[in-house]
Amino acid sequence: MDSWVRFNAQSQAKEKLFRAVQYACTLLGYTLQKGGTSSDLLTKVKQLEAHVSLVRKLMRLGNSAEALEAAKRAIHLSDCVLRLCITVSHLNRAMYFACDNVLWAGKTGLLPKLDQTKWSQRSFRYYLFALILNLTRDAYEIKLLMERESRSGALRGRG
Repeated sequence: MDSWVRFNAQSQAKEKLFRAVQYACTLLGYTLQKGGTSSDLLTKVKQLEAHVSLVRKLMRLGNSAEALEAAKRAIHLSDCVLRLCITVSHLNRAMYFACDNVLWAGKTGLLPKLDQTKWSQRSFRYYLFALILNLTRDAYEIKLLMERESRSGALRGRG
């Protein structure tokens, strides 16, 4: 599993490149459509965008394993609030990526009878909960920093 996590971390730059290509295709398709270009060229650009999107999904297959590994590392944090927020956030990310993988399998035809709407909603819920936990962690860390600053300010005032 460690070798897969290392490989997946290296492929993040490739994913960003493919994302830029996908978004460029989306922009080009929109521009061509507004410009009244031939439908043949527009169709080819949209197909390229769809293929790049599927490649990106394929590259993300290992993200669930990476999120689980991160959760295993976070479970050992000494601060109980941070441990809870970060661990559960990583577990939700793992579930989000698992749902994303199922959706990918449905879009490629591997799971032809998949209820895309249901799986998309599940995916969104896991993603949303991970975001909420990350925001909670950030608010907690800001609170800790503010408390530390007020303590150090009080010590400077006495001295």
